[in-house]
Amino acid sequence: MSTEKEGNIEEKEGHCIADLVKCAVLVWSASLLTMSYLSIFPSMKMDNTFVASLLTGSMASFGIERKTNGNGKKKSDPTEPKQKV
Repeated sequence: MSTEKEGNIEEKEGHCIADLVKCAVLVWSASLLTMSYLSIFPSMKMDNTFVASLLTGSMASFGIERKTNGNGKKKSDPTEPKQKV
């Protein structure tokens, strides 16, 4: 019985650590992009696309997504065949 409780505690701690790491990556990547766009450190050279992909990935891990259209509908894909009404 005690091994089940210990396993649950370790599992919860693992989830907490994973969430902390995701938060750290989110804050770090957002701050780097902000510093880059505001030219706070003009001598700093970095690949903005890599940092932006880290930001997007960490936001997606929390379920934060970008809206595709103003009204919330999915844009139509021109490669998809149109349905007949």
